[in-house]
Amino acid sequence: MKISSSNNLEKQHSLARVLIIGATGTVGSQVVKEFDKNDEGVVVRLATSRLEVAKKWRAEGRDAVVLDLNRPETFAEALEGVDRVFLLTGYTSDMLYQSKKFVDASVDAGVSHIVHLGVFTSRRDFIPHFSWHDLVETYIEASGIAWTHLHPNVITDTVFSSIKETNSFAVNWSDMPQGWVFAEDIAAVASAVLREGPDKHGGANYWLSTEVLTGPEIAEILTEASGKEIKCIMSDPSVLEAYVDQITKTSERTYMESAVITMKLARAGQMAPQTVVRDDVLTVLGRPGTTMAEWGRRNL
Repeated sequence: MKISSSNNLEKQHSLARVLIIGATGTVGSQVVKEFDKNDEGVVVRLATSRLEVAKKWRAEGRDAVVLDLNRPETFAEALEGVDRVFLLTGYTSDMLYQSKKFVDASVDAGVSHIVHLGVFTSRRDFIPHFSWHDLVETYIEASGIAWTHLHPNVITDTVFSSIKETNSFAVNWSDMPQGWVFAEDIAAVASAVLREGPDKHGGANYWLSTEVLTGPEIAEILTEASGKEIKCIMSDPSVLEAYVDQITKTSERTYMESAVITMKLARAGQMAPQTVVRDDVLTVLGRPGTTMAEWGRRNL
């Protein structure tokens, strides 16, 4: 039997509306894919800073809004009717101002749950942008809105960006170990938390670090899994440092200077809190996080 448009509208009003910030990014786009597979109990709204992208999504029948984190005046309209938010910010020091103003707007809009994508922090790290995430999370917790914090270790996709074309990947911390997690697992956790809501996940910190491996170990695993030679190009932080020196925008350079500090500490073996396995993919989804071998067999 065909359901009337009024019944459809009534059904939508009874569902939790979820706003996805960063819906075109490495993690956000994967969150969208997860909701395309399962949006039970929710209505999904996608946010972008580009009007042409919002128009394209609307033409596809999606709920889409323009939200520019550098323009707080865009927040209220984007948040209208929203119950839950997937919050992540760009790689600039502006993330502090962006997050603070967005949380304030979320309070005003009556948002009930913020799921924040942070970093694998010990809350005692000598890394500026890790401390910024700590401050953002503390502000979210003080807002009165229910919260869930996701703490991914090194997001493998950001290192493997050209591996399929070049059969190689690069690390800037020589042959030292790091904790790893794939964006698809972060997204699967985020979408589950957003669907299931604050009654189940409010006040939870989820730590996402599936394996601890060096670059050469990853290359060996992927070579065996894929049947083709995968190379790890090892360099030291000076390579990234030279790139950062060319960045002219202060907020972007400040963030990337913090990234250089991260690489230097990793190369010196001074990131012990981050070189651990803590797999809350299993906690949330009931299955372990994706391993390098599994990813290699599936993608290479």
